[in-house]
Amino acid sequence: MTGLSTIQPVSFPGSVEDRPTEARRRLEQHAAIWRERPLLRRIYRGYHEMLNTALSAVEGPSIEVGAGHGSFAEFHRDILSCDIVPCPWLDCAADATRLPFAESSLANLVMIDVLHHLAAPARFFAEAERVLRPGGRILMIEPYVSPISWLAWNYFHDEDVDLRACPLSDAPAEPQADLKDPWTANTATPTLLFWRDLAEFRARFPRLSILRRTRFDLLLYPLSGGFERRQLVPQKLTPAVRGLERLLSPLSRGLAFRCFIVLQKKG
Repeated sequence: MTGLSTIQPVSFPGSVEDRPTEARRRLEQHAAIWRERPLLRRIYRGYHEMLNTALSAVEGPSIEVGAGHGSFAEFHRDILSCDIVPCPWLDCAADATRLPFAESSLANLVMIDVLHHLAAPARFFAEAERVLRPGGRILMIEPYVSPISWLAWNYFHDEDVDLRACPLSDAPAEPQADLKDPWTANTATPTLLFWRDLAEFRARFPRLSILRRTRFDLLLYPLSGGFERRQLVPQKLTPAVRGLERLLSPLSRGLAFRCFIVLQKKG
């Protein structure tokens, strides 16, 4: 099952048959915004460089899960791109909680803004643990909820921010794709899993070592408007904003909008 030719589109049975159409529309919309916003592309290129330098060197294919508009595959040509519905620019369609790959077959699973959309994160990590080779890695760039970023995520972002959730236990009885809109999200999920509930995560997944847990993106990302809002900083001022971010980096716990998580499967 390691070949991409064996991967079938994810099904959305019953009353949710319109979801693939809506998901496809959202992916196409993000692809159009990506082409129109040079500052957003510059920010994400920085994310891509972070991911690229942290990839595991073990043998095997690397997959971007929830690849969206496919920008990381443009940056790293050896990455295979998957999302919840098929699109012309993606290599396959697959649900992150039901990965169609053989046991111990992959070197890396790369995710940008995906984990906080999963209704059952524990199912994903169990699947990742199954399909990764020993020494293989999960690399994630996700929202981080700090006291300052909470204000922006909560009042100026379309996704929920539920700091009372229990991501490792608040799981529905059935796989995610059959139950919910793939864009339903809890922006707080990565913060809860890798800060508040870190001890519980380590106990639940002892074979997944945490190699990196970094908070970053204090100013430029929120000022860029992301994919949903208007850009608030002129292009010519971005170097100055980056410099100010470096000065403020010791305050990332209270200011950060993003986190970078790297997990490695033990041998």
